[in-house]
Amino acid sequence: MSRMDEILILVKAVPPFPKVAQRVLAMLDDPSVKAAQLAEVIQYDAAITANILKICNAAIFGLPRKVSSLEEALVVIGTQELKDILVTSSSAKFYKGKVGAGYELEQGDLWRHSVAVAIVAKHLSSFVKGTKAAEGFTAGLLHDIGKRFLSSFVADDFSNIISKVDEQQCSFVEAEKELLGTTHAELGGFILENWEFDKEMVSAVRKHHDEDALEDGPLSALIALSNAIVVSLGIGGGADGLATKIQGEGLKKYGITSQVIESCMAHLLIEMEKAEEVLNL
Repeated sequence: MSRMDEILILVKAVPPFPKVAQRVLAMLDDPSVKAAQLAEVIQYDAAITANILKICNAAIFGLPRKVSSLEEALVVIGTQELKDILVTSSSAKFYKGKVGAGYELEQGDLWRHSVAVAIVAKHLSSFVKGTKAAEGFTAGLLHDIGKRFLSSFVADDFSNIISKVDEQQCSFVEAEKELLGTTHAELGGFILENWEFDKEMVSAVRKHHDEDALEDGPLSALIALSNAIVVSLGIGGGADGLATKIQGEGLKKYGITSQVIESCMAHLLIEMEKAEEVLNL
């Protein structure tokens, strides 16, 4: 059995993305949907319900009294926050433990990096025409999900991958492809296909390291740029380091100036602090 066959067998056994979360995300596309309708569906997922109530009662909301009703919580947090909570609650289980060890990522690093890319993508969505903040957040949070499942294979071939990077002056991702038959980005796209996410989301995850990502579509461009920014800040880069080849010209194309980046960084620090408080990063 080839390494690629082993990888595909592992990925086919990945648990499905919670149907409750996908159903509610679809409902939220309707601006007239009521909190009661959402609560009727969400109540069947205990983990998501618990997270909504926990986040709603966190200090960052500064509510005068504790909220104990799911429907009331949904009114308090609003649509955008609910979308973020649904995605984070549903995907957090895939990032538990030292899941990125093969990439020299410590426990929690892959999750922090993913949350950071989600926050940056959400912030920069207004600069990339054709993208929405919620889509950017979701794709950003899931863009490195392939690392979760490719990590052990990377660990087995780590010395060969690093040797190839040094000898051929290629990126870590290119060495991944040559030695393992796939990359964490391609694997992530495959996982999202199995989870029945739309084509734009799948493509954004699959292409987030590609040089032509900026030409692929708005969401792909947004995630590639957001990932490049977060990696350049040193948040959860790991062994693949500056694998992305997206450079400053890509930022200029979308009018993302140094001032915008500075504002984005300040926003990121604030949002990461909030995320650590409510998600126990």
